Amino acid sequence: MSSLAHSLVTWPEFLRLPERPETAKRYELHDGEVVVVPPARPIHIKLQKTMERLLEAHAGDHGVVATEFPYRPVVNLQFWFADVAYVPQSDWDAMPPNDYPVYSPPLVIEVLPPPNTPAKVNHQRIIAMSAGTQEFWVVDPDKRTVQISGQQGTNVYECGSVIPLTLFGGAGLAVDAIFSQ
Repeated sequence: MSSLAHSLVTWPEFLRLPERPETAKRYELHDGEVVVVPPARPIHIKLQKTMERLLEAHAGDHGVVATEFPYRPVVNLQFWFADVAYVPQSDWDAMPPNDYPVYSPPLVIEVLPPPNTPAKVNHQRIIAMSAGTQEFWVVDPDKRTVQISGQQGTNVYECGSVIPLTLFGGAGLAVDAIFSQ
């Protein structure tokens, strides 16, 4: 990721940026700094789609699972794209069509290969969970693990284990299903 600004950028200033730079990369706002996020690698996209498909089966009519979900966890200086997010149906229905409300989805999932780095993901986790995210997952395809931070602390799930889906009524998700591609 590269920085476009050296001084802090406010939310109104951020909104005045073009929707996408000429390079087709996208912008995020990290602590008031505009960051250009490079395109994801194929493994990143495959894992996003796998997670979306697996979680949609559990969400049913109770919510929406979306990839590249834009969210603004605090009033100013932050704007992120979750690799995958779960949004309850009532929240989804209440979202304004042309604004970015201050909102942090109950579930945010980030995949570790670039453009994400462990430091960026950890920073994003702290901000999202401080703003109301209940679970923050970090999917690591190299280690074939899913690290989940939530109200009960942080747990790492490896292949052969099952992730409890507390936000989806208590069902479980086999880690093997995530990495079966």
